Amino acid sequence: MSEGSLSQLDDLEIYLECSDLDAILGWLQQHLPHFRETRRSRKGCRFQCGTGDLSSKGMVVLNAGNTGFTSVWIDSKDTPWDDDVAMGRSAQKALGGAVRCVESAWTQGDDPDRWLQIDGTGEQIIQWVTEEP
Repeated sequence: MSEGSLSQLDDLEIYLECSDLDAILGWLQQHLPHFRETRRSRKGCRFQCGTGDLSSKGMVVLNAGNTGFTSVWIDSKDTPWDDDVAMGRSAQKALGGAVRCVESAWTQGDDPDRWLQIDGTGEQIIQWVTEEP
């Protein structure tokens, strides 16, 4: 992983070992101002948060890419979390289970299977192959 800062990224995304959509939405609602679910399906939901010009969109995708993990994506950095890692720590504390996220911004040549896993035992770098060869 490069030394690039996650603060350079315009969005947040984490992967949760949790498929309880209501629990995930409850956690988001506690942390994001003016949280509003805009659409729900059996695969997840879309939401909005923030106000006025600072309104942001996001989505929750259950079993994203058939990984067994739920993707939580917010198209904004205007959140209580500075980066994916801070968001992941918050989610793990609230929801339990494992959380996976990138530890730094991706650059050409980085290993796409290198992830930070946050769980009850701490934080460690793992290899997470998410695509079939």
